[in-house]
Amino acid sequence: MPMTRRARKFYWIWLIFWAFPAVVFAAEAQNAFNEGVKLYKAGKFKDSVGAFNRAIKAAPKSDEAYNNRGLAYFKLGQHENAIKDYDEAIKLNPKLTDAYFNLGNAHYALKQYDRAIKDFDEVIKSDPNAPRAYRQRGMAYSAAKQYDKAVQDFTLGQKADPKDVEIYYNRGFAYRRLGKNELAVQDYSEAIKLEPKNSDIHNNRANAYSLLGKYDEAVKDYDEAIKLDAKNARIYVNRGVIRARQGKADDAQKDFKTALELDPSLKDKIEPLMAPSKR
Repeated sequence: MPMTRRARKFYWIWLIFWAFPAVVFAAEAQNAFNEGVKLYKAGKFKDSVGAFNRAIKAAPKSDEAYNNRGLAYFKLGQHENAIKDYDEAIKLNPKLTDAYFNLGNAHYALKQYDRAIKDFDEVIKSDPNAPRAYRQRGMAYSAAKQYDKAVQDFTLGQKADPKDVEIYYNRGFAYRRLGKNELAVQDYSEAIKLEPKNSDIHNNRANAYSLLGKYDEAVKDYDEAIKLDAKNARIYVNRGVIRARQGKADDAQKDFKTALELDPSLKDKIEPLMAPSKR
């Protein structure tokens, strides 16, 4: 069985750029908030947390500042702190759908998929036509191995945003898990139209082709994936497996040898596939 590439973890985050109402909040809070946004956009997440700390100190009832500090914590990998901030933002403003969306991503990152699904439910209640919320909830369903529900969400998201490559990619993965490999090929093909230089998509379409017994098509996709990502050992293993099934033993062994050279950690998976060396 070829080595599969799991559904991609894709986080779309909502950063709030709104200014504080001047009448209510002091210039200190406004300036700190703006600085936090600027630092966040510059990728200086630790400094961004510091700026939002100052904004919150000056305006402790600012749901936007808590939401944005949560995003900075998320980028730092401090998911528990991010969740605390999103929860506080929601407590201050239960209608802040951005915070629910970001909370869902944080729960997803912690593999708390049931909680993530509930968070995305809240976003969808507020905006039934939010394609990113359907995509993220679909990813949570997929991670929870509820693939039928994942497909339903990805389909709703695709109708709202037919140009979202991640929806096709992840629905293709869900179809594969459901054994619907023809449909998986169709989705991967749509994803390739949108993102033709993505080696993961070519690799996954090749895997779907191989499960359908369409080995020539699979090898073509593995070839393209290797052109795009020549250092990816797993793709060589996948191509080697299919070449072996085609009766091309020498080519298969070359692929296994290359994969082992690129990634020695795959030794236990690759060595059983390799022919004994001749003495």
